[in-house]
Amino acid sequence: MIYREPEDTLSPVIDIIRSSKKRLYMNFYLIDDQRILSEIKELVSRGLDVKIIIDGRPCGDSNAENELENLLKTGAAVKKAPKRFETDSSFDHAKYLFNEKYFMIGTANLTEAAFSRNREYIIIEKTRSIRKNLEKIFDADWNDKMAGDSDSLVVSPGSEDAILSFIENSRKILIESEELGDDEKILNAMIKKGKKLKIILPDTLSETDYRNSLRLRDAGVRIRYMPKNKIYMHAKMMVSKYGFIGSQNFTKASLNNNREVGLIFKSYKYKSLLKRTFKKDWKMAEKRPGGRK
Repeated sequence: MIYREPEDTLSPVIDIIRSSKKRLYMNFYLIDDQRILSEIKELVSRGLDVKIIIDGRPCGDSNAENELENLLKTGAAVKKAPKRFETDSSFDHAKYLFNEKYFMIGTANLTEAAFSRNREYIIIEKTRSIRKNLEKIFDADWNDKMAGDSDSLVVSPGSEDAILSFIENSRKILIESEELGDDEKILNAMIKKGKKLKIILPDTLSETDYRNSLRLRDAGVRIRYMPKNKIYMHAKMMVSKYGFIGSQNFTKASLNNNREVGLIFKSYKYKSLLKRTFKKDWKMAEKRPGGRK
C-alpha cells in the first residue's frame, strides 16, 4: 500500500511496527518522534530483536547525540552508520524498515514534522524479494561491509544511472523534490524534457537550486514552488510510466556517495495516488518563490 503524508498520519508506521512478532530492523536518517520511540521500547520489552542504524551526524542537526541517547534508552541495539557514510560529503540518508513479514520504504524520516507538516510518501508491502534485499543491505551496513548490487531497489551509492534512466525514458513526467541538486547529468536530462516535465520544489530552496530552476524554466520546464506555510515539500517522487519514491535527492552526493534506498514500481493504484496528489499540490504551489523574481 502507498501512503501520502501528512494526510495519512503516523498510523501506517505504527501499524507495521506493532505487527512485528520476532524482529524489527530500521535504518533512518532521523528518528526522534516520541510515539515511535515508545513503540520501539514496547517491542524490546516483549523480547523482540530490534536493531536500528542511524546517521551519526545529520546535516544541521545539533541535537544528534541526544537523539542517539533517546534511542539507546529504548533498549534497542543501535549503531551509527558505517564511517564511509559519516564524512563531510556523505551521509546515511536512508529511510526504511522491515520485520519478518513487511517492509516500509519512503521519503519520510521518523520525525513529528514528517507526519504533520511535510509532503512525504511511504510504501508498505510484503513482497519477499524486496524485503530480502533490504535485509542484505541492512546486514552489510550493520557489519560495516559492502552491500553489493540490488536487483529490486534503487540504492546509493550508485543510483545516478537508475534515476537518470527514469527521467530520460519517461515521455511526460511529474516530480516533487526537496532539492533540485547539483548533478549536471540529472539537470541536463530535465532540461531536455522541456515542457514534458512538471516539477514542484519548496519555496525555501537554496539560491543555487533557484538559479538551476530558472535554467529549467528557460528550457520550457513547468515549475512551481510550494510555500512552506502550506506544506513543506520534503518528498522525493517521480511518476510517469513508472513511479519512484525514495530517499534520494538529485545531488551528486546523494546519488553517488550516500546510503540511500528507493523503489521503482508500475502499480496503477500507486501511480494514480501520486498523480492526484501532484495535481492537488500544483494548485497550492506558486509560480515564484516568495520574495524572488
